[in-house]
Amino acid sequence: MAERNIPEQLAAFLQEYDLRGQELLLGFSGGADSTALLLALLAVGQPCRAVHFQHGLRGEAALADEQWCREFCCQRGTAFQSLPLQVPERRQAGESIEEAARRLRLEAWRDLSAAGRLPVLLAHHLDDCLEDLLLKLARGGNASGLCGLREYRRMGPLRLYRPLLSWRKAALEEYVRSCGVAEWRLDATNQDNSCRRNAVRNIILPQFRQAFAGDAGVQQALLALRQDADYLEAQAATALCEVSSLESWQRLHPALLPRVLRLWLEREFGQSGAPSGKLVRRLQGSLQNFRDRSVRLPLPGGEEIILERAGLQRWHPQPGIAERVWDWQNQPRLDLPECQAGLAACDPSEIPSGAVAELFDRTALPALLRVRSWQAGDSLQPFGADFRRKLQDIFSDARVPRSRRAAVPVLLAGEEIIWLPGLRRAEFARVQPGGAITAILYQPLASPSYDA
Repeated sequence: MAERNIPEQLAAFLQEYDLRGQELLLGFSGGADSTALLLALLAVGQPCRAVHFQHGLRGEAALADEQWCREFCCQRGTAFQSLPLQVPERRQAGESIEEAARRLRLEAWRDLSAAGRLPVLLAHHLDDCLEDLLLKLARGGNASGLCGLREYRRMGPLRLYRPLLSWRKAALEEYVRSCGVAEWRLDATNQDNSCRRNAVRNIILPQFRQAFAGDAGVQQALLALRQDADYLEAQAATALCEVSSLESWQRLHPALLPRVLRLWLEREFGQSGAPSGKLVRRLQGSLQNFRDRSVRLPLPGGEEIILERAGLQRWHPQPGIAERVWDWQNQPRLDLPECQAGLAACDPSEIPSGAVAELFDRTALPALLRVRSWQAGDSLQPFGADFRRKLQDIFSDARVPRSRRAAVPVLLAGEEIIWLPGLRRAEFARVQPGGAITAILYQPLASPSYDA
């Protein structure tokens, strides 16, 4: 047991993290650990709001837990709130029940904490840390994963505090009894050793302690892992500011890649938690074997990221350009809001300086042109060439990311592609000496010359 008693250590913890006097949220299951933390908060005069999550997994037993927690808080003048999570109904494809419950709790904490304004206190203890270490070790976790339970964690805007990590569960139970509370809520499913966490708690750790005369060595290893993880995570935070291009991602040390990826996902998506090992391995392989073809990587929840020459990007599939017919002689301007740009037909003398434009034989252009997005199999005959090239190859040569190709307009005369603005002009309607000429411009909608 630590030298200070639990209330004294809690008071020092609140002082250290400047939590004194703040409105605090407390995860309150009614178990011995969260009951101990609530009693200690009351002992040091720190008010809180106790939050009880109803996971929808244990039927009547869970409802009884909720009622006990409500009455316990009411008797002590502590604000209480119960929130249904409906884990089975809201579980995503590929998620375990435990993963879904954790995700939904974090989402709920973000909402309850007013996007991180209110600190959240959780009652994890030393035995939880040792169990978590062995579970993460079995799953192949790195140092950050093996010591994932920390005194302070920031997950996006959410601030999580765990003031009881140096205390054993038995000490917390003893403290609860010393406060005159003789019983607390017990989850009967904790005895089901088919659950891996329960097997670690009830079978593996007791046998380990018997074989090694305790678990002091594991506790020391946990402290060393936390130091290693803290250093690597600080390096990752620095590296995050420097990664942009593909090459900068490829230069990352393997120990930094998953940590930088975690921070990047948090920044881009607000996604908290370590990326899956599968995602990290796929990204590592894609970085090592990148061959100028962009690679899309799926994320839980349906989002995607894409690795391109420009680096790692959030996948923003741009809407395609709705096919339209352009009567360019009677309607010289055609707006394309899908790509925030437009086409305009004019005399060559009216081409603005710096405009993206091409000249065509006016007599060869049909009265009606077509505009659309590219389609698989599209090709054109490049200007001055006697062969055809696929648009896909033209995009690849120009390093146009796949995520942006749908927003490049394709101009057609009948079924013949005659221009990819800014990329390639076709042989079609080559200007003839002394012939009539029409210029076609491609400019942003906000361009002064376009609006003129």
